[in-house]
Amino acid sequence: MTLVYLVVAWVAGVLVASRAAGSVSLWLAIAGASALAGVLLRASRRDRRALACLCLFALGAARLDLAQRSLAADHVAHRIGDGRLVISGLVDSLPDPRATYVNLRVSVDSARQGATAEPASGRVLVQAPLSGRYRYGDRVQITGALTLPPAYDDFSYRDYLARRGIHALLRAESVEVVGRGGRPWLRAIYALRERSAAIIEEVLPSPQAPVLAGILLGDESGIPKDVREAFNRTGASHVIAISGANIAVLLRALMGLLTPLAGKDRAALLASVGVAVYAVLVGGDPGVLRAVFMGVLALVASRTGRRAHGLTSLAFAVWVLSAYDPEVLWDIGFQLSVAATLGLVLFTDDLTALFGRVLGRVFPAATAQRLLGWLSEPLVVSVAAQIATTPLIVYAFGRLSIASLLTNLLIVPVQPYIMIAGWLALVAGHASIALGEVLAWGVWLPLTYMLRVIETLARFSWSSAEVRLSAGAVWLIYVGLLLWGVSRTMHPGDRAALWAKVRAAIPAYAAGGAGLIVALLVWQAALRQPDGRLHVWFLDVGDGSAALIETPRGAQVLIGSGKSPVRLQAALGRVMPFQDRSLDAVILTRDDDDENAALAALFDRYSTRALLFAAPAGTRDDFAGLLDRAAAALVRLQPGHVLATDDGVRIETLMPGAAKAAAVRVTYGEASFLFWADFGAPEEIALLETGYYPRSTVFQLSGSGSDRANTARFLAAVSPEIGVVAVDTGSPTGLPHPTVIERLGQIGTQRVYRTDRDGTVEIISDGVTLEVRAGR
Repeated sequence: MTLVYLVVAWVAGVLVASRAAGSVSLWLAIAGASALAGVLLRASRRDRRALACLCLFALGAARLDLAQRSLAADHVAHRIGDGRLVISGLVDSLPDPRATYVNLRVSVDSARQGATAEPASGRVLVQAPLSGRYRYGDRVQITGALTLPPAYDDFSYRDYLARRGIHALLRAESVEVVGRGGRPWLRAIYALRERSAAIIEEVLPSPQAPVLAGILLGDESGIPKDVREAFNRTGASHVIAISGANIAVLLRALMGLLTPLAGKDRAALLASVGVAVYAVLVGGDPGVLRAVFMGVLALVASRTGRRAHGLTSLAFAVWVLSAYDPEVLWDIGFQLSVAATLGLVLFTDDLTALFGRVLGRVFPAATAQRLLGWLSEPLVVSVAAQIATTPLIVYAFGRLSIASLLTNLLIVPVQPYIMIAGWLALVAGHASIALGEVLAWGVWLPLTYMLRVIETLARFSWSSAEVRLSAGAVWLIYVGLLLWGVSRTMHPGDRAALWAKVRAAIPAYAAGGAGLIVALLVWQAALRQPDGRLHVWFLDVGDGSAALIETPRGAQVLIGSGKSPVRLQAALGRVMPFQDRSLDAVILTRDDDDENAALAALFDRYSTRALLFAAPAGTRDDFAGLLDRAAAALVRLQPGHVLATDDGVRIETLMPGAAKAAAVRVTYGEASFLFWADFGAPEEIALLETGYYPRSTVFQLSGSGSDRANTARFLAAVSPEIGVVAVDTGSPTGLPHPTVIERLGQIGTQRVYRTDRDGTVEIISDGVTLEVRAGR
């Protein structure tokens, strides 16, 4: 346990140096004097240990002071405030796509203002246009002005970036890729990762694909905002983040699978090698490497069956990582990894025994032992990690997930199977996409089950509560946990058994389970066959609007797209059959790159026969890139153009006045749907003055329900039974405007649905009646 005390002293020195004035020479003098005193003085063992702790305390303080030396004279951050610059450098990590831009971490080598470039050093965080394609190792020239990262009242983004060696932010006007560089082996790894992500996207729909990419590859960029929020609300975010908890679950799953085949010692070695290879494949991010390092040390320590070894291994990991970079102690990912590993060390044995006792009281001994073998590995490890990480999560994010225990009870047991089936499908996909698509059925079902559980529980208001803990309270909690853990190591009779072996024999009912899985998949596919009715989905795509139409015989037409590729693909993935990757037509209602931003990425996953351009004639024709992606012909639609299907559906193009966009009206029997573009009052008046009769049973409001449009006169002319508002969750605009909702009530509109509250809204019609399904 001496190592634990020494590392605690080291960490205390780092923390004190962050708040107290001092110098490297002073701290080194204190360290040298305490070390010399420990060697020369005839001190007791306790005194020598105290002197050693003082020495480590001073060395920790000195290490932080060395790390916080002032920036070099040519550091790029000194150019903040100089105005518009052209900066050259190397993209030294994986691009990080966000909703409206891409974060690039660039190692700068020169900066130019005017004709002459001057040498520069340091890193800058670049917010690049989302339309560009960037890779690790790209040599880039960026145009824009450097700014100081912001510091908010409750969170300092400036300090967060500074701990990662970034002291300047640049919102790029343009980014030009001028060459390639970087480490060849790292480029190869990242290329393999990118190829793996593309395979996952090809063999699975969204949101299952981006969630699996997060679990297997650590690529969370494609996970839709609402799905990520559901994971957060239910305390299941550790499932999609490669953190200490995730690595712990992976290690335990590998141990459970390999132990019956290779024995515990070889299984531990193979599991450690497996997670090391895994860390390299997902990009070798420092956070992942830290989690793997601590997870492997905890596994090695657990092989001895003593908590003391686990604590000393964790302490050693903290010392090594903080000696390399002392500012890692402020990294929330590092803190959660340490906390998760601490929970694994302290609570796994006791929780396993507790589960065993509870199961033994409910089931016969043999059944209880079998259930414990199935549940202890994924579930006990997850609960152990949650016990230790919950105080930190509450402190950092102000949120306590009340549904966390139930969520993990339901989903964590399937996580190892998701990982195994996912890896099998991915490896097969590298050899053959067709084979990967076949094996992807095996991972789609547990992934869908996990998503349904999480999304269902997240809808309950009680699933998450806002809770605040002070830093002092968190310190007290963790000091208490550590003291309790240390006291437990002092009892020689501690239970040495950590978990039960996974039975090598396949249960007799495995064949029945496989048959049930096949039946469920066939049933799901059968449910999504055309049913002779018109289906219209108003998709929840965030900012913007999109709708999917499925005619009675199964023809599919997408109208609009929204601005977020992630949200569009996730919305389509929820309503289209798993195996369906084609659209009969896509209708573009606006001549606007921003409004059509989601389409380019859409065509990486879905094919279409035709792009129907409904915006007014005479607008620009530079859609070559989009057409190349879609591999489809562009058809221009004129005002009044009607597309009629052979099952009775009519799609009509409307262009009011001199508008730069078009509206679309879909009719089937007596049911009609008016998809109104982001028009204002002048366009509404222009359409009415043409004598056109816009009456429709379902109306998608203009501009997310803005009062600049949706005038009383126009709404009265449309007179819809149902109104639909496409609005983003958490939109600061306050839309739909209360006046517009009041106008709808005055004309007798029965119901108004909002995508921010109701999710994707499906309306089904047999040509006479309407059926509404919301919340998908």
